[in-house]
Amino acid sequence: MDSTQQVQQQMQRWQQAVISQDVGQVMTFYHDNVRAFDAISQLQFSNRSQYQQHWQTCLSMCTLSKFDIDQLDIYADGDLAVCSFLNHCGGIDEQTGQEQASWMRGTQVYRQINGQWLIIHEHFSAPFDPATGMAMFGLTP
Repeated sequence: MDSTQQVQQQMQRWQQAVISQDVGQVMTFYHDNVRAFDAISQLQFSNRSQYQQHWQTCLSMCTLSKFDIDQLDIYADGDLAVCSFLNHCGGIDEQTGQEQASWMRGTQVYRQINGQWLIIHEHFSAPFDPATGMAMFGLTP
């Protein structure tokens, strides 16, 4: 199996961990010194402990109803791999019972360390309208 296939399998396992909403399992995919730029909350997270607290907060806000990966591109060379993708993420608002979902942009950088591909950088974002400053959650691929 080549590096691209290994990273794709690792990413699928990460996706399943997110869907299960098991934060402990999700965090096993990240390097201790991960640097992450998420679409909400802080400007950046500079280690796995900080990012774990953020994941816990995010996943406690709702019951995740979808976490789909689409248009995945993987470039792997040596011990580094870069993945870019669109992510359709949504959850059921526990107060209203309604699903809230949108497409986001995602990038992950993996590094192979001791035979395991770990995420060393992650970035999620939503496009925004510069005229209004509002996120454009209604866009679809």
